[in-house]
Amino acid sequence: MIRKNIIAQKICLLTFTLFLLAPFSFLSAQIVEVKPKVVIAPNKQKIKAVFNENTQSAEKSIAVDAKVNVQLCVSYGKLKVNGWERNEIRAFVDGGSQVGFRVQQKNGQNGMPIWVIVLGFDSKNNNENRANECLSGEEIELDVPRGATVNVKGSESETTIDSVRKVTVLIDGGDIFLNNIAQGIEARTFQGDVTVENSSGAMTLTCTTGNIVAFDVSASEIGDVFKAKTNSGAITLQKIRHRQTEVGSNSGSIRFNGEFQSGGQYNLGTQNGSILISIPEKSSFKLNASYGFGVFNSEIPLQNLVKSPAPRAQNLSAQLGSGDATLSLKTVSGAVHIRKQ
Repeated sequence: MIRKNIIAQKICLLTFTLFLLAPFSFLSAQIVEVKPKVVIAPNKQKIKAVFNENTQSAEKSIAVDAKVNVQLCVSYGKLKVNGWERNEIRAFVDGGSQVGFRVQQKNGQNGMPIWVIVLGFDSKNNNENRANECLSGEEIELDVPRGATVNVKGSESETTIDSVRKVTVLIDGGDIFLNNIAQGIEARTFQGDVTVENSSGAMTLTCTTGNIVAFDVSASEIGDVFKAKTNSGAITLQKIRHRQTEVGSNSGSIRFNGEFQSGGQYNLGTQNGSILISIPEKSSFKLNASYGFGVFNSEIPLQNLVKSPAPRAQNLSAQLGSGDATLSLKTVSGAVHIRKQ
């Protein structure tokens, strides 16, 4: 009997102990179950590049206003932009990014897009908020209306643009070729050449390491200025019909072949290089030349020639004909040559 009572007491004590510990066990289990999941927030600053998932080319088109402003960015690739008679933009990429359009503004009169950004992804099929907008590929081609203004920015790109109204190209590296641009050019590349042909309007051509060539260019409005500058490279100008011309090179020669416009002002200068001028014998201009470690010579007889040597440079003034244009030539280390065509 006593033994049975002892066993019963032990059972009661064990039951009571389990009853006391049960809440803590339940709480512990609950804590394990609701333990928060650690989530690493994505880097919002990271830009995701979006590429084609197959080997097929990407191509899209959009109807636009005849004087549309076209804007695009190129990461890498060979870019060709061509003006055509359609009021439509056609974009084609081979071996690279997708293609899409973003309409920034429409013409208030006809409702057609007048400002369009060409994208490196299709916004209709891609929901990335910060996808890379730049195009990239082996071949990138755009057909745009002839009245379009084209604005290009990029990293590494060989850029060719033909037969549009106005152009701005600002790239880090690659050659730039511009032809048949009607109303103005701004072109800059840090490593590469700039070549402009058969174009008109105000022009600013700049490169850090590379040559500049301009052939058969003119002003489209009174006051349009032609500017060309390179840090390391030659500048070659032929048939320049701007009345205001400013040309400079830190290390490279300058060649001018053409005619001076009546009332024109031509400033050509280089720190380390020669200046070669080829003009008709019956040209008319006033000349001011400064040359340091070099020589000056002219195949065309000059009038009122006056030389005034300075400690570090030689200065010369002269005139040809009635002096209709003004010509300023300066080289720190190089020669100045004037030749007749």
